[in-house]
Amino acid sequence: MAQSEIVRKLLENRDVLLGFIYALTRDYAVAEEVFQETSLAILEESQKLTKVEDFLAWSREIARRRVAEYYRKTSRRQGVEQLSGSMAEIIAQAFVENELTSDDQQTRMKYLLECLEQLAGRSRDIVVRFYHKRESLKNIAAALNWQPDSVKVSLSRARKSLADCIETKMAQETHGQ
Repeated sequence: MAQSEIVRKLLENRDVLLGFIYALTRDYAVAEEVFQETSLAILEESQKLTKVEDFLAWSREIARRRVAEYYRKTSRRQGVEQLSGSMAEIIAQAFVENELTSDDQQTRMKYLLECLEQLAGRSRDIVVRFYHKRESLKNIAAALNWQPDSVKVSLSRARKSLADCIETKMAQETHGQ
């Protein structure tokens, strides 16, 4: 695969790969850092003219190794134990089983944005603060003069509403309605 093709695939699959890394690290800042290292490793590997049959499987394996390397470097023993063998395999298998094509991802993102616009004001505000602005539940609660548990419940309901909306739109598209 040519390097330009690798870059294109990397950009197309950024969210999937970042999600995989986040599932292994459970820390967004660490996931972003490891994603950057993974991207560099993928570009370096592509210069070796490595034949890549399945980009996502190949890139996930590179990411898994970079996560393990991150934990070794930072001496976060608990992280290494959590990542050990079967857990990393289970996470990788879950991603393989639920893999979406790039077109599916783009369609879901389009529907997510449409559904987000339909979400009630306060719920939309909480979702934007939490996911886009990366504010903590505690900070959102303070800004709204709510309890953190109330924000958590509201966020959960908003996610459920968004998921239902997206699924409805996908079903309508599938059935041509």
